[in-house]
Amino acid sequence: MLITDRIFEAFLHCETKAFLYLNGETGEGSEITEWRRRQKEEFNQKSRERFVSNLATEQWTIGTPSLIRPKQGRYQAVFDYEATSEGVRSLVQLIKVGVRGKARFSYGPIRFISSHKAAASDKLMVAFDALALLQCWKKAPLVGQIARGHGQEIATFRLDRLLNQAKRLLTSITDRSTKDTPPPILKKHCPECEYQLRCRKLALEKDDLSLLGNFSEKERKKHHDKGVFTVTQLSYMFKPRRRSSKIKFDQALRALAIRKKQIHVVGAPVLTKSGTSVYFDVEGDGDRDFYYLIGMRICSDESCVQHSFWADNPSYERDMWVTCLNVLGRIPNPQLIHYGSYETHFLDRMKLRYPDADPVLSAQLISTSINLLSNHLWTNLFPDPLEWPQRNRWLLGI
Repeated sequence: MLITDRIFEAFLHCETKAFLYLNGETGEGSEITEWRRRQKEEFNQKSRERFVSNLATEQWTIGTPSLIRPKQGRYQAVFDYEATSEGVRSLVQLIKVGVRGKARFSYGPIRFISSHKAAASDKLMVAFDALALLQCWKKAPLVGQIARGHGQEIATFRLDRLLNQAKRLLTSITDRSTKDTPPPILKKHCPECEYQLRCRKLALEKDDLSLLGNFSEKERKKHHDKGVFTVTQLSYMFKPRRRSSKIKFDQALRALAIRKKQIHVVGAPVLTKSGTSVYFDVEGDGDRDFYYLIGMRICSDESCVQHSFWADNPSYERDMWVTCLNVLGRIPNPQLIHYGSYETHFLDRMKLRYPDADPVLSAQLISTSINLLSNHLWTNLFPDPLEWPQRNRWLLGI
């Protein structure tokens, strides 16, 4: 059995997806899958062009040349090298070669990723490339690299521990291949997977716990150990508790709402409005860890005024926040009203990042802001199970 980089990458996201790849099962294409594929190809091409711009034409090549040439120092970079070693095969995006005498030959695999933060799975893919190169290049590379983002910032890391981890994952893939198809477990990765409809259909037939969402592997195993495998079974585990000032999230309550086809409301909404209502929404780039848009709608008895504040990149984030505060400072007793905890975290971060930006007003906004989802739990039910794929946010908020 030959494990390719495509199968290994799939296993890092979903065991079921890797198994289906191993067995050659064809999934249904989706727009997001095709879009991501095109984006990845375009980004890799631009990254390659940027990398070779600093090299002479004879110092790099594309394909799988004889190893004699890289070892003799003829190439400093080899792109799209197809490496096969002990049951694994990978198309290595880039191999960076260094030669300092016959005894000082070194090399390392490099991968290009469009995000600005390298995930653990990205590093494991570099380790997989190293395993595929191990047999034909006769030695394991000591370090791997990831070129991140459009600026191609280089992250360098040791491969020794990652190689051992990649070997264990390969063993798991091999062991799984000899067993029956693993049960479909719905994950965050599902919307961009070509097997989404197949897995969701099976999950609905089995009434699987993963239909609830926000269910960790640890929680699922804990329930399985108790003999609870379906949403219906979980619904019978809900036990009403005495009234408490602290309302806790309960998956069993969600399951009960689904089984009984009811909407459960825990606690009564209490809104304490004490000033001028400012409806507030924020958008950010989690990959680069900055906020790029603040939207506000200021309403009074007579009219509503809308504002949008933008930051083109992280260096403009402070200016965006200061401009927003200047507008809020001209409003009598502004009170922010928002939907969810994202804006709550935003206010806290702005106070920490820019303590000199009107600290009094910042503190006032934090203390008086209203999160419409903070005090009560709404569990929403869609009676027709066929609606679940389109409406996957049953939990509207806490």
